[in-house]
Amino acid sequence: MARAKRVKAGAEKVAVAYIRASTAEQSLSPEAQLSQIRTWATARGVSVAAVFEDLAVSGSADLEDRPGLLAALDGLSAQEAGLLVVAKRDRLARSVFNAGAIEAACAARGARVATADGLAEGEDPASILLRQLLDAVGQF
Repeated sequence: MARAKRVKAGAEKVAVAYIRASTAEQSLSPEAQLSQIRTWATARGVSVAAVFEDLAVSGSADLEDRPGLLAALDGLSAQEAGLLVVAKRDRLARSVFNAGAIEAACAARGARVATADGLAEGEDPASILLRQLLDAVGQF
């Protein structure tokens, strides 16, 4: 049986920010998302090393159709970041499948997803369930 490849964990106090807006008339504009992320980062002593955006891109779009997200995932490794931070869970994805794929892509790079709204941050069963529920509601 092959051994799982060990991934070097990124720095927990270094983040890559990802901003997504599907239309110009978002209730949470790109500027508001970045402001929320920066406020979250400052409060936790986290450095935002890079910011990536997908504007006018649906959260249900396939990952390969989200160049900002792909660049953010690459940025995790380039910046040795341990966090991919979004303003809230539905900015990450509007698809349960995509959210899971993004979580897995982060883990493969030694990082995890964090949200500036602070919901479902832990790895305990209740936090995992809440993330899954938020993803399902976002898809709905």
